[in-house]
Amino acid sequence: MRREIDWNKVILESMAACRYANMDKIFLTCENRLCELKVPEKEIALRLFALAFYCDKTHNREFAQTAAFSRFAQLLNANHFERAIKKLIKKEDPALVVFWTIFRLSFGRTVMRKRYFALEQKMKFSILRSL
Repeated sequence: MRREIDWNKVILESMAACRYANMDKIFLTCENRLCELKVPEKEIALRLFALAFYCDKTHNREFAQTAAFSRFAQLLNANHFERAIKKLIKKEDPALVVFWTIFRLSFGRTVMRKRYFALEQKMKFSILRSL
């Protein structure tokens, strides 16, 4: 469990840097750090998808001009993000922490609360159980 927490930290730290730095460089650095931590390829892809979704929702204009955007463009929709969350909830996957954070930061004021309230509650409950 400790190693998954370290993996999540890489993404959470990268989210903060997106506002100030070149996003392509952030994605490359993030991917390299995850490789140094010997993260499985599937886990890297999952976390980078979450980071891409965050960048698309919060820094859309800048992110749309990056190579990272073209890499993830087909996946950057709310339905795909929601399906990923549901799979993570079923598995009680530690990556859910990153997705929940991004969910709160990206959707907090942009969607009808009652539509996502049940999903948010499931995420919170699953995260607490996995700790």
